[in-house]
Amino acid sequence: MARLAFLQALGALGLLAGAAAPLAASAGEPVRRVLTPIDWPAASQARAGAAQADAVLRPLRATAPAGLAQVNIPVLLLPAEGDWGAPRFHGQGTAYAALYAPAGAKLGLFGSATHLVAPSDLKLEHAGGAFESIGDGADYSFTRFGAAYTLRMSCDEPLKDKRCTDPQYLADTARALLLVAGEKP
Repeated sequence: MARLAFLQALGALGLLAGAAAPLAASAGEPVRRVLTPIDWPAASQARAGAAQADAVLRPLRATAPAGLAQVNIPVLLLPAEGDWGAPRFHGQGTAYAALYAPAGAKLGLFGSATHLVAPSDLKLEHAGGAFESIGDGADYSFTRFGAAYTLRMSCDEPLKDKRCTDPQYLADTARALLLVAGEKP
């Protein structure tokens, strides 16, 4: 499960970076990007209430109205309450990115309906998992409704800021996300 979440997160980040060429694997067999089935019935039941969703989406409608309409996966965003501010948003088919700028940090939220299928002999540099410390912060990867999501927190002071050192902070942030948009294609 952790390996799948890790490979899905890599797929999400790669998809948003641009068109992906096949990745070479150790034995010459390529790593493949495939669509992940989305559990649309579960997503429909979990959709945020109209008032909550409207509070989150109102700022986006002014800055990125087309981006939301172009996303064919469940769109999770942070609630309107808090010091996050309105995110910059970019959606493209089976992936999206929402970028927040809280004080002293930056938070990226990446969602994707694709994942990478790697040959069994491919050795990863590190074990996949939900929380991973990176140079200037931390990543928290998870799946919901079949889609892969990654929260990437970068802090001005990554060794001192608990948002970048305490796994519970990003776990709580992931739990606070609201399903506010996204439609079955």
